Amino acid sequence: MANAKAGCGISCAAILFIMLVTAIIGSLLWPYSINSWLVYLGKAPKVTWEQGFLIGAIPYFGGLCIPIAFCTWILMMILM
Repeated sequence: MANAKAGCGISCAAILFIMLVTAIIGSLLWPYSINSWLVYLGKAPKVTWEQGFLIGAIPYFGGLCIPIAFCTWILMMILM
């Protein structure tokens, strides 16, 4: 019984750690991606790192920040 409780605690800690890491990465990459497209469309950049942190903390969606930022980087080199 003690092993099951320890395994559950470790699993929860691992999930929270992964969410924290993706949120930190998202705090940098989501504002870059969204603000780049806003500037391209002629709008003012309004997304802050706090908003990127919250978007990055969403499971499965937060992990998309790396490929989206990479595609944005490539497309901005071509479009601008």
